[in-house]
Amino acid sequence: MPPVWTDLAGAAALVQDGDLVALGGNTRAAPMALIREIIRQGRRGLGLITVPTGGLNVDLAVGAGVADRLHFAQVGLEEFGMAPNFRAAVQAGRLLCLEYP
Repeated sequence: MPPVWTDLAGAAALVQDGDLVALGGNTRAAPMALIREIIRQGRRGLGLITVPTGGLNVDLAVGAGVADRLHFAQVGLEEFGMAPNFRAAVQAGRLLCLEYP
């Protein structure tokens, strides 16, 4: 039987450095508390898969330096414009991008 989590820290602790993590929710239903906890726990070298597209959750993870690669179709903040941390990381060459148009 799979483990049952009773708190956010326990769920985030299952994510280890270097893991590939799928994130959904776009801007309105993104797992922001989980992303913040992963950042707080100091994870590094994560790969992220955006499902269906990346929003604030991806931008926060990239800006905090926990992600070094990203599988995506689109990353943005919907009506709020570009995702600034994502854009800066791509322009600086800090993020391996695997785009699926």
